[in-house]
Amino acid sequence: MSNLAKQSIKIPLNISVEIEKNLLYIKGPLGHKMIILLINVLIDKNKKEIIITDILNAEFLGNKKLNAKALQGNTCALIKQHFLGVSIGFRKQLNIVGVGYRASIENISNILTLKLGYSHPVIIQIPNNLKIVCLKPTVISIFGTDKQKVNEMAAIIKCHKMPEPYKGKGILYQDEKIIRKEGKRS
Repeated sequence: MSNLAKQSIKIPLNISVEIEKNLLYIKGPLGHKMIILLINVLIDKNKKEIIITDILNAEFLGNKKLNAKALQGNTCALIKQHFLGVSIGFRKQLNIVGVGYRASIENISNILTLKLGYSHPVIIQIPNNLKIVCLKPTVISIFGTDKQKVNEMAAIIKCHKMPEPYKGKGILYQDEKIIRKEGKRS
């Protein structure tokens, strides 16, 4: 078990937390989130902190036997991640490298259009819970309150043109480095 799960989690000032049976509701300035709890969580309203215990919710799990101590660290990390999401959000930035490669957004229909050297443009529907902005024709910024959804959308966009190792063309994460291969020698 991680040492993080043994410690209490401080609730930030701009976030409210409520528990109903197996559900933990988190509300903040950017939205609200819900976590399904597999272990018991206690909230101390006076001290503004959350305490995670290792007693399993037997009525929710049914016949499955899970290690409660293993779930403590996972639940602690999820709660902290949702605190960040509803307070400041998550951002992922993609760079498009290549001659003639560009991205554009049609705000009316909520569609991202990518021109990546194919004979046709690649069209991607933007989910309602994410905000995608083209800062430049070659820079895409994805913003949302759920870290998993933001990273998943970035991976979907990137898979349409993976960076190749010879010229480095393709879609890259902002901090990604491509190890370049040497071309043929004559």
